[in-house]
Amino acid sequence: MPGYYTVESLEPEMSIGFLVKRCGVLMTQIAERAFDSQPISFTQWIILMLLTRYAHASPSELSLHMGHDMGALTRLVDELQRAGLVRRERSEHDRRAVEIAIAPEGRRLAQAGKRVVVDLLNQLVAPYSRTEIESLISLLQRLLLQMRETAKTALSAEPVSAAKPAGSRGTAARAAKRPRMTQSTPRRKPIE
Repeated sequence: MPGYYTVESLEPEMSIGFLVKRCGVLMTQIAERAFDSQPISFTQWIILMLLTRYAHASPSELSLHMGHDMGALTRLVDELQRAGLVRRERSEHDRRAVEIAIAPEGRRLAQAGKRVVVDLLNQLVAPYSRTEIESLISLLQRLLLQMRETAKTALSAEPVSAAKPAGSRGTAARAAKRPRMTQSTPRRKPIE
């Protein structure tokens, strides 16, 4: 069966990749503006929400989930730590490793920020019926699963390019090999 897209017919306005990316960029811009009245930014809120779901996360795990490089993520975590919203703790499994944990005030602000996001999302989906919203969510969830499977395959293949020697792996491939955050992560001891 031939694919949906062809080289001749591909236009940005019809590209799933372009549309998903553009929606994500606009969503972030709109949400950052909505968080102007909050003590944290939308980006900081996302980190706090990840940490409410996963007891502890390594900086590399957060970086992978956020799509931020380690430098940008470190600055965000530093700001959250100075504000008393997160803390860095030594891993019980590897004393050399540092993990990020949410503090009680961070948990409170994460929950408070949920109201802002709920209001925003309801505004964005207001023109659609409940059935259309559920269908859109289902389609996006299926697309996400397909993208994860595609990413696994793509990241496990050895890249061959002029920029990198054959057999080398990029940052994304290394990140894919890292352990995933789990909800049952044991408690860690604070860094002294």
